[in-house]
Amino acid sequence: MMQLVDINLLPHDERKQGSWLKAVIAIAALGLILILTFVILGIYQGRAVDTLASQLSQEQKLRAQKEEKIAELESLDTWANLDAAVKWAEGYPMPMLPVLGEVVDALPERGFLEEFTYTGAGALELGIQFDSSREAAYYLERISSTKLVSDVKLLGVETEALEDADAGVLPRYLARYALTLDREAVKGTADEEEAGE
Repeated sequence: MMQLVDINLLPHDERKQGSWLKAVIAIAALGLILILTFVILGIYQGRAVDTLASQLSQEQKLRAQKEEKIAELESLDTWANLDAAVKWAEGYPMPMLPVLGEVVDALPERGFLEEFTYTGAGALELGIQFDSSREAAYYLERISSTKLVSDVKLLGVETEALEDADAGVLPRYLARYALTLDREAVKGTADEEEAGE
């Protein structure tokens, strides 16, 4: 028996080798595309993180600035409260005994104090009864020369109507004055009087 030898003179099938090579190239290309995609996504993510970090830094700076402004406003509010307290203390009623003494001492012999009104902030209104209108002018001069009064104005003089005008009684005059007191002088006089007691 003879054995038959199979001789293939045809070229080998290159299709099988080419398909294997194509599969390896396709897999390598797909791997390269995936690697590039991950690199690009990583770059974008890095930029996004950098942007967020920058925004966070800006927000922290803005917050610090706002906190500074709030602190300034609070300190301004403290100054406003202090200013209000000073104004209140300046408007606080003064000791009136020395003022009353000066007002009465400046009266003429037949002058009578009818109204004494402290209107606050060192202002005082007086209503004084005189026998003549000339005494109202003299009183204005005397009270303005006292050390406790910084300013005085004569607001007006009215004649008081008498019920029994035929009895030979002279009319009376009511003069109204507005005084501005010297706060320091009033306090100093009050302190001197307290020290003298």
